[in-house]
Amino acid sequence: MIHVASSTPAPPLAADCTDRQRLWHPRFQPCAICLRPAQGFGFFDPNKRRPRDYRWFCSMPCQGLYATRFKKGRIMIGMTEEERLAIALVMKRLGQTMEDIGWQKRLCDLSETDVSALIENILEGYGAEMSRIAKSQEVPF
Repeated sequence: MIHVASSTPAPPLAADCTDRQRLWHPRFQPCAICLRPAQGFGFFDPNKRRPRDYRWFCSMPCQGLYATRFKKGRIMIGMTEEERLAIALVMKRLGQTMEDIGWQKRLCDLSETDVSALIENILEGYGAEMSRIAKSQEVPF
């Protein structure tokens, strides 16, 4: 008498992470405040039923700033005072980069390296200013 047990094999997991890790890890997600790569600090609305929208952050100050705004009932759509301030502070950095490139050049005449330098300078400056602003504000816990 032959007894054969048949069962369906479990689906294969990715080699770099477990199934449980895949559910929470913010792979390739930008920080909801300063747009740097998220490092595992997260937030979701506890009053909302599943599926929930998760927000990911690069640091505790960015997470604290978002949590403070959430508790006050402010949503993160549109420009906030902090974002406007960060943009104004980045303008000086942008002016210095344009001084190096040359003010007489039109945007369509810039080389690829000049455009890359402009974009990198703006993004780095904005992220740094948003992080500085977030660190200067008091975290509620």
